[in-house]
Amino acid sequence: MKQLTTTRLRLVPLRVEHAEAMFPLLSDPRIDEFIEHEPPVSLECLQERYRRLETRHSPDGAEQWLNWIIQPLEGGACMGFIQATKHTPATADFAFLLGPAYWGRGIALEAAGSALHTLFTDYAISSLFAMADKRNVRSIALLIKLGFQKVEHAAYPHGAVLPSDHVFQLNRSA
Repeated sequence: MKQLTTTRLRLVPLRVEHAEAMFPLLSDPRIDEFIEHEPPVSLECLQERYRRLETRHSPDGAEQWLNWIIQPLEGGACMGFIQATKHTPATADFAFLLGPAYWGRGIALEAAGSALHTLFTDYAISSLFAMADKRNVRSIALLIKLGFQKVEHAAYPHGAVLPSDHVFQLNRSA
C-alpha cells in the first residue's frame, strides 16, 4: 500500500502509531450523530484495532483492508481517514471520516478523490459501495459530488443495510 498525495494532503497507510493522534478525534461526540460508531474505549483498544487493520487483510483472507490516515501535505495533525474494504471479486465498501475541525473545507473531497482513483487503478476494483444515514446531508452531498449514485438496498452485495441508511454505488468508468 502506498502513500497518496494531493495538492494539500497526504494519505498515509494506517499504522498502529496513528492511534495516539486519532484517539481524541475519534472520541469527539459530534462524529457519532449519523454513524454507528462507538468511540474507542481506550488508546490501547484503538492501538489493538489498528494493529489488526495494519495487516491489510481479514483473518480469513476474504477481505483486503485499505486504510489511509489523512494529514496535511507538510505533515502534522491527523485529520481523519479514508477506508475501503475490498471483497472478491472486484467490489469494495468505501467510507471516510473527518474530525469536525476539518469539515466544510474540501478536505474529504480531495482525499476521497485521490483514494478513489487509486482503488480503481491499482486495486482493480470495478464497483464501490458507500452508505450514509438519510439525515447526513453533508456525506450524501460529498458522495454525489464524487459520482456515486443512490441505489436500492437490495443492490448492496455485502450484507445487511440499516433502514436509516441510503446505499450509493460508483462504478469504474470504461
